Amino acid sequence: MSISNNTIERICRIFGYLDSIEKEKIEFISSSELAKAIGATEHTVRKDISQLNVIGFTRKGYEVKSLKKELGRKLNLDKHRKACIVGLGRLGTALLDYEKFQDDGFQIVAGFDCSINKIERIKSDINVFQVNRLKEIVKQQGIELGIIAVPAKSAQSVADRLSEAGVKGILNFSPIKVNVASGIIHLDMNFTSALRVISAQFK
Repeated sequence: MSISNNTIERICRIFGYLDSIEKEKIEFISSSELAKAIGATEHTVRKDISQLNVIGFTRKGYEVKSLKKELGRKLNLDKHRKACIVGLGRLGTALLDYEKFQDDGFQIVAGFDCSINKIERIKSDINVFQVNRLKEIVKQQGIELGIIAVPAKSAQSVADRLSEAGVKGILNFSPIKVNVASGIIHLDMNFTSALRVISAQFK
């Protein structure tokens, strides 16, 4: 059975929530509590989990540690992934040293920009390079994920470069949607657009 993108998104939110409560030493959680935490119905949560053939619901609820482990194994959420950031302006540099990425299994191993002056000024433990070395570094470091943090006019060319370099997935923070090669998973995430959607509904 194929799993829908909506189901994958909910499972990822469940996984993240389980990770946070496991750190608080919580051992069991009910499907209704999970539903409330991710903004879904109890029926939907149970259905999503059952689609992955995950069992283990008891009278106490789901065991947090084992459910997280099983969800992680089924969707490869327990694997550590190497990522790079292209575009080292304010957003890019902020993401470059965002420690939570590492805590959640995403290791930022490189940053890229077209400006030599900008690269020379950046102070970070992460290695930064000119964008013309992107393909070389992606292959050398085994980078699977690319994060785009460039202006709209450069976003598509960066997406093309990342696709050609061989990344498996792209997260795009630029204001436009990008097209990617077949087989590459990508997500467009525009902060300003999201804020506009919210504010447009104010009364």
